[in-house]
Amino acid sequence: MAAKLKISALSVVVLLFLLSVSSCSDSSPSVNVLAGNMSYARGQYQKSILQYLGADDSAKVGKDVIYYNLANVYFALGEGDAALRSWTLAENITEDTDILFRVAFNQGVLYYHWGRYDEAYRSFRRALILRPSDIDSKINLEDSLSRIRTAVPQTSSSEGTAGEEGDKDSQHLLDYIRRKEAGSWSAQSTESGESVDDW
Repeated sequence: MAAKLKISALSVVVLLFLLSVSSCSDSSPSVNVLAGNMSYARGQYQKSILQYLGADDSAKVGKDVIYYNLANVYFALGEGDAALRSWTLAENITEDTDILFRVAFNQGVLYYHWGRYDEAYRSFRRALILRPSDIDSKINLEDSLSRIRTAVPQTSSSEGTAGEEGDKDSQHLLDYIRRKEAGSWSAQSTESGESVDDW
């Protein structure tokens, strides 16, 4: 696995937005989110849960960020089911592609840790659709696919053909990503004017 979890610095941006659109007396949800982030960073997970839940009770906007951050705390505590529920809540109420990407990536990490590689693969694939240039998602997608291939024995010919079609689709996706990256790297090296001879 390339990365463990995409933790949000996003909450700071949303916090600034919340503070700018709310009156001084109505800024308590954003203060609770900030306090929850600080508690989380310090490893005070129970305290951060209470602060996020307090923000959720009084927030009118930004609930997607609250649920996302809450899910990260549950994940840190080893409460995978609770984390999935909170990530799903965040996913269902947001249109922010950054949050959707982070939710998909983090769900993939959780499924991978559980050994549910096919679900991890689907989550990392969703993450790559949202952010095609994310290296960690590409690495994790390929690792999940590798685990799927080694974990699923081919028992009958009818199952084998369906599995082979899925493998072909997956391989086509990985080949496409590699071709796109190769073009990107060669375009960057020609733009900068550097060559292998320079080293």
